[in-house]
Amino acid sequence: MVKATSDTSITDTEARRFIKVEPDRAVKTCKRITGFQLIKVGLGGSWRYRYTDDTGKRRVATIGSYPTMKADEAAQKAMEWRNQKADPLAETHKRKVAARSAEQISESRSLRAYLDGIYTLHQSRKKNAGKHTVEMIRGNFPNLLDRDMTTICAADIKAWQSKREKEQLAHVTLQRAYGALRTLLRHAVTEQILDSNPIPGVSLRAPTAEAKARSLSADARAHRRMLTSDELAGLNKGVELFAEELRQQRRSSRKHGKSYLPDLETVSFPHWFVPFFHLAMHTGMRPGDLYTLTWQELNLTFRRLVKIPEKTIHHNSPAKLNLPLTDEILAIMTLWHEQQGSPSEGLVFPSTDSKRLGQSFGKQAHGKAWARVLALGGVDPDLHFYSLRRRFISALVAGGAPLLSVAKLVGHKSASMIEQHYGHLAQSTAADLMQSFSATLRVTTAGMQHVTK
Repeated sequence: MVKATSDTSITDTEARRFIKVEPDRAVKTCKRITGFQLIKVGLGGSWRYRYTDDTGKRRVATIGSYPTMKADEAAQKAMEWRNQKADPLAETHKRKVAARSAEQISESRSLRAYLDGIYTLHQSRKKNAGKHTVEMIRGNFPNLLDRDMTTICAADIKAWQSKREKEQLAHVTLQRAYGALRTLLRHAVTEQILDSNPIPGVSLRAPTAEAKARSLSADARAHRRMLTSDELAGLNKGVELFAEELRQQRRSSRKHGKSYLPDLETVSFPHWFVPFFHLAMHTGMRPGDLYTLTWQELNLTFRRLVKIPEKTIHHNSPAKLNLPLTDEILAIMTLWHEQQGSPSEGLVFPSTDSKRLGQSFGKQAHGKAWARVLALGGVDPDLHFYSLRRRFISALVAGGAPLLSVAKLVGHKSASMIEQHYGHLAQSTAADLMQSFSATLRVTTAGMQHVTK
């Protein structure tokens, strides 16, 4: 290394004196190294190198701060740049651009960026189901949203599962959320945002013994039961009284200065909840599927309801709900169709809220009407609307319908869930089936020897 005393005329002693006595922004120029300077900045200073770039433009590059960097060290750097005819500002700019580009690429690969951008656009083609999928991922994986998707690993998934299990989420719910995340990552590979799926083959751990016990507990089974005859009668009574109550309220309103309100005496249903309730009773559909049901899916001409359930729509091979319509529900929905103006497309139950007019209702839009029906019918106020689906499945299973057939009717790809949660209702049916099978053998006592002891 060349000694500082032979390289620069600015010694450490001169630098200290310069900073002490000279005013702010004063400049001391080296007499030996062209372009090498010390500028006073506040109580300290800054070593600089002035040079001319390839375009003929005068430029100034900062070498380091004084007194952190001593004179000989700063002089050596200035000499290196001068001897190499370097353009330090250009090099610095290149490094910044490269770093910024790398950062931007990483940001573009973040789960949040992909979810809010390309994937939201992709899911928007699926209408409400797509929005539900996006929100499911966002709500379940907040800690991964700002992560580069290439860095997501098995440890992240294990930590997420452990956290959600402590919150006592059902294993099937975890599987659904994780399945949505994996589908997104596969889509990112298809879109060439990712070179490969960062978590191929990573599966959730089996449910804990505690989770299994919860799902098979007596309380869980009690929820999956047949509604009593009194409950069914109360629900039907409640719906009738609910409809009449609304008509009576409208009669009173029109009589007392609000004649501009529609006359509910001239329509089949005074509220959308009435056909909504009947369709749930006759098909066992989930509320979420009813809210997004379209007239193309509910085909009155062919007397059939065909729909991909919202819970499985993000799967590569989703389940399909395929139901023939009975005479009774066909008649009800035909009246509702006519009341809606006989549309050929659109939602079966479009929102009547001015802010969401024509769009789907919120997930709990039926809550107020359902509570009123329970009250008017004298039914337990804690009875959940989902009980209509459980009642539908329970009645089919208890009636001897094959479990796989029941699964297909309610939108499951296999009979495993039906068997796990409703199989106990088919025990008597199993005995009947065994008895019928035995009868087909036509075994007689002819030729048997009765031994008497």
